[in-house]
Amino acid sequence: MGEDKPFFSVVIPLYNKQNHVKETIETVLAQTFQDFEIVVVNDGSKDDSAKMVEAMRDERIRLINQENAGVSVARNNGIKEAKAEYIAFLDADDLWLPEFLQTIYELRQNFPDAGLYATAYKKRKANGEESGIDIQGLPSKDYIGLIPNYFESIVKGSNLVWTSATCIPKKVFVENNIWFPEDEKYGEDQYVWARVALEKRIVYNTKECAIYLSETENNTAFITDRLEMPLPTKINLMNYKNLAHNEDIKKWLSLYIDKHLLNKVIKNKKNKNGKNILKILCTNKFTFINHLKIIFILLIPNILFDYFIQKKNKSKKVKQFFKAILFFKVIE
Repeated sequence: MGEDKPFFSVVIPLYNKQNHVKETIETVLAQTFQDFEIVVVNDGSKDDSAKMVEAMRDERIRLINQENAGVSVARNNGIKEAKAEYIAFLDADDLWLPEFLQTIYELRQNFPDAGLYATAYKKRKANGEESGIDIQGLPSKDYIGLIPNYFESIVKGSNLVWTSATCIPKKVFVENNIWFPEDEKYGEDQYVWARVALEKRIVYNTKECAIYLSETENNTAFITDRLEMPLPTKINLMNYKNLAHNEDIKKWLSLYIDKHLLNKVIKNKKNKNGKNILKILCTNKFTFINHLKIIFILLIPNILFDYFIQKKNKSKKVKQFFKAILFFKVIE
């Protein structure tokens, strides 16, 4: 490995993860592809996280300390400090399988002009139970290549791109002024993937090469799911719509934002908060069919809505109907 310029810089933002960070870094050190550096950005941790990193004796590990400023600032500082041309992201409580970097390296060799490289991943609960993601919009189940339409894929299925299974060339951030939004606490990563998807191509391997520990402490995904109002980071993506490669991407970007808004409408309906639904309806633009869906959700009696919610967990047919009407299974 060249001392001055490794192939990958692995950027790990760190905040109060003393129970996980050592294992996380060990999965990097165990990679079959070894040409990397690890840039750990300590975001003002109050526990012993930083001490645990310092105790790991490997010259490829660099610890950078900053006052607590949030994960976006930590990631952006890590990118700026990185020596490599390719930035692989890893959260301090997630894990890589041994062939992650090798898989990303091969993607890069086959598609050198792409703006983002990613693999599939597994979700692991605290009890050890694992599950895969719902991959849609790709030509085959076992696929290596360009994602035809990133927004179509994530409207129809799971988020294909996830922070700890992603690599982006450093020049994409610098030359296109795409950075993690530092004034937002939630959804900042998905904003970056979407910005890249509008301007660049994304290459994907459906091989599961990372593990998302979904029930760790300080997990922002739980907080994001509980939020009742839409994330500004997603709504603001419409400002970049004209950067899209083609009209089909523009169409699915709009549907992607609609899906997010509809999910927040569902959340508020469950919480019987009609005022928030009206606010979402009046302050955002929707496709015509989704505008009708929100009015339907708003007007349906709460007791009937609750009945549908209960039935969809028990009946396959009701679940399919509910998805079609409310959850975007049928959107065209």
